[in-house]
Amino acid sequence: MRGNVRSQQGGALVRAERVPLGAGNLRGIAAMVVATAVFTCGDASMKLVSGSLPTGECVFVRGLCSALLVGAAAVWTGAILALPRAFVPAMGWRCAGDVGSSLFFQGALARMPFADLMGILQMTPLSLTAASALFLGEQVGWRRWTAVAIGLGGALLVIKPGASTFNAWAVFGMLAVLSGTARDIATRRLDAGLSPLLILALSQLAVAGAAFACASFERWATPSAYQLLHLICASVFSLIGHLCVIYSLRSGEISAVAPFRYVGMVWAILLGFAVWHQLPDALSFAGIVVLASAGLYTFYREQQLRRLQVLRAALPH
Repeated sequence: MRGNVRSQQGGALVRAERVPLGAGNLRGIAAMVVATAVFTCGDASMKLVSGSLPTGECVFVRGLCSALLVGAAAVWTGAILALPRAFVPAMGWRCAGDVGSSLFFQGALARMPFADLMGILQMTPLSLTAASALFLGEQVGWRRWTAVAIGLGGALLVIKPGASTFNAWAVFGMLAVLSGTARDIATRRLDAGLSPLLILALSQLAVAGAAFACASFERWATPSAYQLLHLICASVFSLIGHLCVIYSLRSGEISAVAPFRYVGMVWAILLGFAVWHQLPDALSFAGIVVLASAGLYTFYREQQLRRLQVLRAALPH
């Protein structure tokens, strides 16, 4: 009898070790990896024009282009017919988060080294892990809370508060992370039947409107053809990236897909060196490694817990 139980336990353990990520999580991870690549390209396009155009103007032009493109797609596909169902509090929170994320990020992007700002953004998966526990009821144990705390320490290494290289724009980078977290959490609360095209169209309209209000306090500059091309490219990249993120968050669990945002850091370092000949300093690089390690641990821990759940379900009661 005991041997039979042990055999069942051993078989259950083997099955648990072989548990795949799940089709939904795999699709979510793939979409997140694509999102990191296109977002980085779009950010680089914005960086190239941010030194010569005001922040509000840059965000307004990009947001307006995005809203027109995705709005036309929403009309063409019929997604616009669900507009009355989109006017819910979660959509308001998503729009507010998108506005904050866009403006804070662009303000920092114009005044910080590209790779350093991308390093600060690596806090996003950890921030999402914490927020998913607080607002979505996902189970996050003390080990992953510890990883979040360690990741915050890594972010401080990148930001270097109190050092001569620290400036307020690094705080803008942190605020962009928090705003983006609010946007992504609100996305999970939206009706799954709402088209991503409609969600993105409303968000980009809000971003364009808020940026126009900010730009009214700035001195506008007429963009050259070169600058306008980069802003349009940034808009297209942003649209593709947001659609991928929406699909990713709806397909997989946040704790599973979020760590794969770190792939974008590789692209950011390569682009930062290739275009601006900038690399993170030793302290910033150490912070990025700490952030990535803490975030990847949250993914590892999530998979451990998943295997444990399968094992418990397979054991005789």
